[in-house]
Amino acid sequence: MASSSSPASITTGPSPSGSRIGRPPQWTVSRSRKLARLYLYTTLSIEKIIKVLEEDTFKPRKNSAQKTIHKMLDNDPRYLRPESRIEMAKRINNLCMSPTRRRRPGRPSVKASPSQLAALEFPDVGGQRLNGGHRKGGNLSVAEASTPGSSHITGDAPWFEFVSPVSTSNPPARHTKLPAAFRGQVEQSIDATDSSQTDLFVQEVKRRISDCSSHYAAQISTLVEEFTIVETSEEESSARRPSVALSEVFMPEQHVDPEPTPEAFEAFPEPGFALPGDFLSAHTRNCADFPGQQHGKRDCWCSIAEETSAGENTWLAAKGELSERAKHAIKHLPLIDASLRDSFGNTLLHVLAALEGQQDTLLRMVISSNVENLKAVNTGGQTFLHILHFEWFSELSSPSSPLTRLLAHVRNSCPDLVCQTDVYGRNFFHRAHSIARDPRALAGLIFPFEPLLVSGRDAFGFNPVSDSRQGRDGLYIPPRRLGSLSPPIERLAKPNRGGSWPTSSADEGSFLAYHARLVNVIQSSYNNPNAEDPEGRNGLHCLAEAILNQQTMDRHVQVQRGVLATASSTASSPSSYPFSRPHLKRKLTDSITEVYPLSPGVTSGASSPSPQTPPAEEGSLPTRLRHLQGLLHPSVNVDVHHYDRRGTTPLMAFIEHISDDQDDKAKTLQTIIETLIRAGGPRCVEARNRRAETPLLLAARLGRKVALAVLLEHGANVHVRDVDGRGLLEVLDSEVDSARARSDVSLYARLEACRVLLTGRRDWGVQYKGGIVREWRVRE
Repeated sequence: MASSSSPASITTGPSPSGSRIGRPPQWTVSRSRKLARLYLYTTLSIEKIIKVLEEDTFKPRKNSAQKTIHKMLDNDPRYLRPESRIEMAKRINNLCMSPTRRRRPGRPSVKASPSQLAALEFPDVGGQRLNGGHRKGGNLSVAEASTPGSSHITGDAPWFEFVSPVSTSNPPARHTKLPAAFRGQVEQSIDATDSSQTDLFVQEVKRRISDCSSHYAAQISTLVEEFTIVETSEEESSARRPSVALSEVFMPEQHVDPEPTPEAFEAFPEPGFALPGDFLSAHTRNCADFPGQQHGKRDCWCSIAEETSAGENTWLAAKGELSERAKHAIKHLPLIDASLRDSFGNTLLHVLAALEGQQDTLLRMVISSNVENLKAVNTGGQTFLHILHFEWFSELSSPSSPLTRLLAHVRNSCPDLVCQTDVYGRNFFHRAHSIARDPRALAGLIFPFEPLLVSGRDAFGFNPVSDSRQGRDGLYIPPRRLGSLSPPIERLAKPNRGGSWPTSSADEGSFLAYHARLVNVIQSSYNNPNAEDPEGRNGLHCLAEAILNQQTMDRHVQVQRGVLATASSTASSPSSYPFSRPHLKRKLTDSITEVYPLSPGVTSGASSPSPQTPPAEEGSLPTRLRHLQGLLHPSVNVDVHHYDRRGTTPLMAFIEHISDDQDDKAKTLQTIIETLIRAGGPRCVEARNRRAETPLLLAARLGRKVALAVLLEHGANVHVRDVDGRGLLEVLDSEVDSARARSDVSLYARLEACRVLLTGRRDWGVQYKGGIVREWRVRE
């Protein structure tokens, strides 16, 4: 029996030279992926999983398999396993519903490949036809048909595959098209062959693990044989990726503002960025204005208008006319309960604000409403001010304009109403900049309010106060989508304005200097909560990424040295590495020790955080948690809702930068996520970045199973979709099939773990069939 291998033997392919160095690894990428699937989706013991995966030259020991599982899924991943056969079936059934994951979806629907058709059309080619499998050494051998022009190479190939030898030594001169009737017979013959092969697969599984039913063995066989990963080219992979927001590629500094004109006009967002307030004016939008949308496919504007008007408590009919409910409410306006809502949280105030010709009615209702009703928001976080019809922004130079009178009442009765932000971090003045064209009029709207309160960067990098002061006033273009595709936010090329981002690893001192700057922002935030770096990151953003103790810093320096040593053969001694420069190490060390963390003894009622020296052996995550508690202390109160220039909130930054393998036995990472959620509330959980991703979608896409589990427990919306219409399961399917997951088995396993958390023992209601409308419905 072959000796067990360590987790380090997991490989992503041969060495650059094409030859292997030393003993071939036991747990290859393909075997590791199968191990992850069987561990996460079945109730099989480790011993039986090994039996299923054994081959002639591959007979690993139990401890080898366990170490490989821990390397992929971190310490103690047993909570990820199904608790019963019922839960196992539920997980597998959900996986089988994926429109893209299953490589052999449904045996009756299998079509003949060109090679199979050629063998049956020319039965005398090489004197061979399609044959069944044969046994070799107790296992089913792999003998693939060698046909020229094969379009796919299965990298995660099933361990039992059958011989279909089609000789191509004397290929036919040309391909003769089969008659339809005979072609149907061919397909039926192939279906029958596949069916018999499936039966043999099941029998082989039953022989290996024994004492199981045929149905159970069929489930095991399905996981091993039908959910393989097909190796495709990078071009093919990128062609299937969704588009991204236009403003993700072009930063606000690159926007070119047209000459301001006094006429009010609004450029509507695309359906992918639609919020519940936009549903109230869906009837005014034409699908022809959005060529990227498919008319009648549930996500176009006419479909949205039809679906949102179908509910019993709707305010509007499909053509935009008031429903009987709305007419009755307006007729009895002084007596009506202003808190009545539709299925998306829109009140009568929202309806009157969105419709044309309702200015006087809305003014009367605002004057008669209490503060609580004025501050009511829909499920997208929008107040009625967020969705005012663009006719409100006409004649702003007049002191008696409807909007001037409306804001005067708001300023007297509820001034912080203009500061409330939607899920993209936009307040009323962001909306004003998307409609009004006169900079002087916009400045006049802001002037009566406290500039610091109404100032704030949204997910698309726009600040209505500071950007206006810097000469970028006037038109603010709502986010659009590009026709071409580009990577997600965290993989975009990072700008280097002000020397904030590190450049290449070979730049002198860039690594240490970069993290020293992050730590300096954290330190400054204790005295100035509004401190941020050139990329707009506040102390919490920097805390998510910065190195905070000497031990972690030393480990990262060693990694960087290894990178340099691989990239450059000229480095001959440790002193040649720029990262080892003593003055830079001292600078970062001094910055770390000068940060004032919150003392464990300080309570929320304390006047200020107390300085405390971090324990010498304290790990990175506990140190980060203490800093987090200090920055969120009421005496400091760093903004947990703050957006940086990439459109990322602090919670998103922690999800992005801290992977699950950094967690400890005390579950400190879970505590960090929970601390951020408690500080930010539902607004923090449902905030969106410029791809329309919530923290839950981001956690799923990055395979952050700890963050995903915590967010689910705190009520995160599982029906969320990104700007391209992908829900949680679609995002996971796309990432599992990505080039990164094909080469990184740990990422692959964590993505599968996220799926089982979503579709396991708790019924979260996650489905493939969703839509914009369902995404924003009021949840129980």
